[in-house]
Amino acid sequence: MMDAGRHPNIEVFTNSELVKFSGNAGNFRAVVKKHPRYIDENLCTGCGVCTDSCPVAVPNEFEVGMGARKAIYSPFPQAVPNTYIIDRQNCLNNDFLVCSNCQDVCDRNAVNYDDTGEEIEIEIGSVVVATGFDVYDASAIPSYGYGRY
Repeated sequence: MMDAGRHPNIEVFTNSELVKFSGNAGNFRAVVKKHPRYIDENLCTGCGVCTDSCPVAVPNEFEVGMGARKAIYSPFPQAVPNTYIIDRQNCLNNDFLVCSNCQDVCDRNAVNYDDTGEEIEIEIGSVVVATGFDVYDASAIPSYGYGRY
């Protein structure tokens, strides 16, 4: 994934969905809805200072709830792009409280609580669609020790 993110001829859209797609081989048009990250990908350096300042801790989905993460976090190690995202459901600023810790410590001004996402139309030659996956419930096989170790 990191190689694709660095490749000059590949544009990776994360936290996005394909809304409309038309055309033929080598000449496609697509409309992509980019969901809000509340962090400007072009300004964020991935330094993590914002995470250190966040007072909220919630179970980390990447670690199957066995660890904790902050309301502003990197989805997983070596995520592409190497930027953070704000979990608005758990962010104190979502409830119009006075918390703006992450915004205050970001010297790049990358935090934008008013981000609404965007829809962009692009012309492309080819597409790779990675639709995600459904997590298998490994607790169905007790011999794996899932959740115990």
